[in-house]
Amino acid sequence: MTKQNILDSISPDVIQSIYQCIFQAIGEDCQEAETHLEIKTHISKPFMTWDLIYRNLINKFGTEYVLYSTTKRGMWEVLLLFEKDSGLLLSFMRDNRFKTLQKSKPGKKPQYVDALLLCNNKLQSATNQQSFFKFEEQPEDEERLKSILNELCLNFSEPVLDAVTQHALIVFSSKFGQVSSLNAFILNKNWDVVVKKDWMNNLKPIIANTLETVSENKDEKIPLKLKGKAKERTKQKELVSIKISKDNVKDHE
Repeated sequence: MTKQNILDSISPDVIQSIYQCIFQAIGEDCQEAETHLEIKTHISKPFMTWDLIYRNLINKFGTEYVLYSTTKRGMWEVLLLFEKDSGLLLSFMRDNRFKTLQKSKPGKKPQYVDALLLCNNKLQSATNQQSFFKFEEQPEDEERLKSILNELCLNFSEPVLDAVTQHALIVFSSKFGQVSSLNAFILNKNWDVVVKKDWMNNLKPIIANTLETVSENKDEKIPLKLKGKAKERTKQKELVSIKISKDNVKDHE
């Protein structure tokens, strides 16, 4: 019998909203911020992008169904979502960062992620694969991680830890200002993948909805025209699709 994937229990509407928040942040929001601030260099762009992603997620959620929490960890700030129906605690990471950390030795991975993985303590990887860097945690290590986990969940609008079933890491990548991949992972404490879900497969396309009319005469059947920003965004999406297609072809050559 096929093992049920807990990631299937998360609402499609929540998945779509997460995608839209990231899509908006790395595309139009970044462009507007750079234009408005007249930024000439891009030293802080990765950090600005995360602020925009987090802003969009905070503005979207914080409802009775999905709660959010932000916690400062050193120079970084961690945003978590908790979806009540599935009981999943969600955190976010870029794909290249995720792949680098998977190869890192114990002690080199972010403690806050190790703390979140306590929620998955009883899980084994799908292939029962033994991690190359597997090690046994000492009691004091686990107590420290529990303390970090409590701290991470302290700023939800209501207590959530007792209701959490598992933690899921949402991993995304981008190309040319577009979301090119979006996956959800359930990991065990050794960072082995237990289950994975490709969220790009069932997403609804995001269509520019900024329109202006050519004529005020309602009787004239003149088509609507896109405003400059929407027109530029449409052109950009077409170029992105072409570039991503070419990259995919090269990857398989």
